[in-house]
Amino acid sequence: MKTALGILLLSLSLSGFAQELLTDDIPRPFYEVQKDSQNELLPVTDGRAALQIRLDMIARAKKSIEVEYFIYDVDLAGKIVTKELIKAAERGVKVRMLVDKSKPIFEFDEYYVSALKPYGIEVRFYNKAPIARISTVQFRNHRKLITVDDQEAITGGRNIGDDYFDLSDKFNFNDTDVYIKGPIAKTMRESFDKYFEHKISERPNLEKAVDKKKLDEVKTFLSDTEEESEMRKSLATHGEKFLAENKLYACPETTYVTDAPGATFFKRIGFNFDENYKFVRKALFDKLSRVDQKVLFSSPYLIANSHANKLMKSLLKRNVEITVYTNSLASTDAVYVAANLYYDVFKWTNKGINIYLHDGLFTNGNPDLEDKIKNARWGTHTKAQVYESTHGSEAMIGTYNIDNRSNFYNSEMAVFCKGNEEYSQLVKNGIMEMAAKGIKINKDGSATDREGTVKSVFGSTEKDLKLMRFILLPSWLLKFLL
Repeated sequence: MKTALGILLLSLSLSGFAQELLTDDIPRPFYEVQKDSQNELLPVTDGRAALQIRLDMIARAKKSIEVEYFIYDVDLAGKIVTKELIKAAERGVKVRMLVDKSKPIFEFDEYYVSALKPYGIEVRFYNKAPIARISTVQFRNHRKLITVDDQEAITGGRNIGDDYFDLSDKFNFNDTDVYIKGPIAKTMRESFDKYFEHKISERPNLEKAVDKKKLDEVKTFLSDTEEESEMRKSLATHGEKFLAENKLYACPETTYVTDAPGATFFKRIGFNFDENYKFVRKALFDKLSRVDQKVLFSSPYLIANSHANKLMKSLLKRNVEITVYTNSLASTDAVYVAANLYYDVFKWTNKGINIYLHDGLFTNGNPDLEDKIKNARWGTHTKAQVYESTHGSEAMIGTYNIDNRSNFYNSEMAVFCKGNEEYSQLVKNGIMEMAAKGIKINKDGSATDREGTVKSVFGSTEKDLKLMRFILLPSWLLKFLL
């Protein structure tokens, strides 16, 4: 009955006649609105500055640090962050880490946890379900978060890994975080507690960490190197420059929302799953139901599911101008997602939706990066939305993708700022400046760059196209998991 009521309210809200909000029944700390608060926000678009800001936060910590990531790689970025966390723990700071244990991408295993134990750093793994449990294993913790002393936090698209901080010579993501200073950081930390303390988050079995070769690898990972020393200098330079050129923005109304932990297959097929777990989606629909002018979506993955189609249809019916920025085949590491994008995207452009695609080339505008980094393959990973209405604007930065995984499986989080037009415009400009450097899909299915030159709508090579065509059928059949 409650599920039916939720669907009814959703339908009413999309048509603009809802008397209640879908977010009305979301409990704290999974949802909180702070008005006239002291929260200050800063969008962070520079990758190396984003890493330095995290290091600065950790270095400032006096009492507690909470670290939560979907991906925590054991590369240079992971090395630098981990060693900074060790320094904090040595100062007496309580450090807790929660890492999702998605088998295909999981690296920060029991051996690394064992090396951190002597420093008092506590690590847990989210959803250790084996791959054989093909349904439950789909419910991943996609949240990305660092909180410090209940006073500051950072979230957004970036995981911990070289390709999220402009450090890879193979593939890099143009991404966006939001740094937050203020009381909403405490709520974010409290939501971390819910995830960390949930039974689905388990302590690693450190008795398994006995392989000498692996132990030596971890020892090398934590050792000092010239590469790390030189990179820290580069990070400091980027961070100092970024902070000198940018400022914190006071947020008159700050909203924080996150999904609930513990989703599994059996809970998914039971009653009231959406009501009990999928809170981010509710907040997004509430926000979008009030837009009457323009909306901008930035998402690395774009899957046209029933929710997305219903939403787009409602916005178009209300004459809302819709602009979407996402990856082309050339700029994504998920070819199976691209196969579904190209299946639906031309229907959307034909209806008047503006679609911009990243072309896979270096476009982040940072001239200080090394040539080998600039020449890598690039894609967008920014998860942000901007709403423009007659009653003002609002901007969201978070971990939510416009795809089935974010809508039905992954745990996500988002931070909204309402009432600061300068902040909203800054988030919008950051997305559109990138979009303008890529390619735009026209109503007739052709694609052009900002100069009007005709480009391939795939922005890619024949090799990529062959691969995508080869996996078209399985990609479409498995769309519900993408």
